[in-house]
Amino acid sequence: MARSSKSVARTLEDLTLDSGYGGAADSFRSSSASLCCSEAHGGNHWHLTDSMHSRHNSLDTVNTVLVEDAEILESTGQCAKLPELEDVPWNLGEVASALNRDEEMTLPTPPQDVLLRLSVLVSRALVRVAKESQRLSLRYAKCTKYEIQSGIKMVLSWSVSMSCISAALGALSLYNMSTEEDKFGRGKSVRCGLIFNVGKFFKWMVDSRVAVRIHEHAAIYLAACMESLFREVYARVLRSALLERDNGIPKFTVEILEQAVNTDSEIWGSLQPWQHLICGKNASGEL
Repeated sequence: MARSSKSVARTLEDLTLDSGYGGAADSFRSSSASLCCSEAHGGNHWHLTDSMHSRHNSLDTVNTVLVEDAEILESTGQCAKLPELEDVPWNLGEVASALNRDEEMTLPTPPQDVLLRLSVLVSRALVRVAKESQRLSLRYAKCTKYEIQSGIKMVLSWSVSMSCISAALGALSLYNMSTEEDKFGRGKSVRCGLIFNVGKFFKWMVDSRVAVRIHEHAAIYLAACMESLFREVYARVLRSALLERDNGIPKFTVEILEQAVNTDSEIWGSLQPWQHLICGKNASGEL
């Protein structure tokens, strides 16, 4: 079964590869890593593989569905899952601070179990954005803010992606306007006006091999995007009719968080564990 799930993951991963990157990308594929899951050591882990192989610049139609994979999908009715991240470039304290940053959402901090579940959900969107950014970075073997921006637009719905990109543009503008004295007296996160640590995101991108070279602006974009996405999901949960209130104070539970996400068509698919989903539902909430 382990071999079957790996082959399905490889097939779905190959569907995202573009055959038109050219020879420079082929040389990078042969020695690069990809973001995929593993069942080693009793669970799914983020690890590096050499699965981004060259297709020899062929423009012919490639049948990426193997016979054994088709039989597996028909018999089990399941698709490959995203890897569950063991280490994320944020902690629950930073998440709580980011959620209470806006003046209109000065509410009691949600319980730890709710913050932990919210972190798991948003980490799936992080994996999706990283995978798309990695694919887009193949041509020049470099990840910049443009690859992150394109990945955000591909993975998230239009309204959510515009909100995240606006936050990223604001953070980068603050960073570029900082003075020479700020470079030595304040960290990048403070200069960007962010709660999340930009250095952690840069290190995470390097360790995850998103690209051979990673520009610092890409880390700023990704950190600002994830921080904005946390607030976006939190705001949608607050606006949900499912959220119970006690004297105007919302009563957060993991079940309410899950139900609010499941009934929101714009964020549902991006926060699910299945690799093939992005938004996943239409405006009526139907699959």
